[in-house]
Amino acid sequence: MPRKTRWESVRRTAAELFAASGYAASSLSQLARLARLSKPGIYYHVRDKEELLFRICESTMAVLLQSAQLAAGSGRDPVAKLRQIIRAHANHYWDHSWDLVILFGQRRYLSPVRQRRIIALERVYLDLVRAIIRDGVRRRVFHRVDPSVATFSLFAILNTLDSWYDRKGAMRPEALVRQIERLFFGGLVVRTRRRAHG
Repeated sequence: MPRKTRWESVRRTAAELFAASGYAASSLSQLARLARLSKPGIYYHVRDKEELLFRICESTMAVLLQSAQLAAGSGRDPVAKLRQIIRAHANHYWDHSWDLVILFGQRRYLSPVRQRRIIALERVYLDLVRAIIRDGVRRRVFHRVDPSVATFSLFAILNTLDSWYDRKGAMRPEALVRQIERLFFGGLVVRTRRRAHG
């Protein structure tokens, strides 16, 4: 198996293990067994379990941030930019739900230095979204809301999908994203027409 593919397998298996059993209760011996590698084979890729956790968190944030940067620099209107970010974030959850479970539920086990690195990436991500909302308010596309409140409200929805969304339920992912957009933009986007009162 090529080295890159082997690392991807280790990373994916570790993410599943940490999400299912919790970082503290997981061991590299368990990981080696699940990944069908020797323990030295795991150590070829990482120095210890914490480095593995850090690399999962860092790469997850890097992917989310890259999507947000592409949206922010797209030249589209604020609504389209936010919609692009919502869909990219949700799609990452559908494809890699373990990553987000770990990022938001297990990163407390990182050393302070490594936590600060993840928080710094997160702040860049949040600032991009906040800037889009601020621009929408300035253009009067959005209501006069506090950009921080709107930003944190959006991520409170997106980052807790794993705690309440049932993948086996009747609502499919695409429909759920549309519902989230409808709820979020319904309270944010300025209506150009007022309903007639009859």
